[in-house]
This record gives sequence, C-alpha cells and structure tokens, in this order.
Amino acid sequence: MTVLGVPGQPAPDTRMVTWDHVRPQWQQGELVLTAMAAVGGTLVPFEVPAPTPCCADH
Repeated sequence: MTVLGVPGQPAPDTRMVTWDHVRPQWQQGELVLTAMAAVGGTLVPFEVPAPTPCCADH
C-alpha cells in the first residue's frame, strides 16, 4: 500500500475503509493499492467506486 502525500508505510493497525471496492495496480513487480488519508485517522482507496459522472468518461 502507498498513501498519497505520506512518506513510508501506514501503521499495520491503520483502519482501511474500502466500500467493497479496491483496484490495486502492478508497480515494479508488486501489487500496490494507492490510498489517501480520511477522517478519523482512516485510509480510503484513492479510486472511489462511483466517480463523479462528469469525470467518468476520461
């Protein structure tokens, strides 16, 4: 996992809220999920399950 804007890895007990949606990518031979910080010290996937319709076609 990589967290945008944060150096290093998150603590192993950091809560991840996925909304039943994750889309990791292969990066340098490893499967990596890009996440971002959210309220309450949790993490969420960078890619949301229902993108804004105006941006979904790109």
